[in-house]
Amino acid sequence: MLEINLNQDQSQWVTNYFNAVRVWPKGGMHFVKRTRVVLKNICKHALWDNFMTGAVLLNTITMALDRYGIQPAEEEFLTTCNTVFTWIFIFEMSTKLIALGPQKYLAERMNFLDGGVVMISIVEMIFMSGGGSLSAFRTVRVFRTFRVLRVARLLRALQ
Repeated sequence: MLEINLNQDQSQWVTNYFNAVRVWPKGGMHFVKRTRVVLKNICKHALWDNFMTGAVLLNTITMALDRYGIQPAEEEFLTTCNTVFTWIFIFEMSTKLIALGPQKYLAERMNFLDGGVVMISIVEMIFMSGGGSLSAFRTVRVFRTFRVLRVARLLRALQ
């Protein structure tokens, strides 16, 4: 067996070199692998995490503004905000699923909470957009209260 003794500087150089060099697969998987690496770097960036934390905070504030006897214009604004935030969270979940893959996505416990809340929000959007017989399910707005659980994400960001 070959044994090579390197000093600290040489060892660091070798480590940096091999971490910088990637072996990319050939064919269509080349594009998939590069896309996943780029998305993973974006998802791990502090700016991404701060943006998503801000979105959760703003979403919580807009949900708190909903009340009984609200003016129609204000209700329409809050509904639009709810839809925009839902799409932001769907985009976040999709991006993380593509970047990390389902197994690594589900390895982080906060993603269970985030993914569950996004699924509930999607169900709410489907029921709220439906006409006719589905309009009776307007009481599905109760699902919005589950979004408040995402405030736990704010606590994680305070570390």
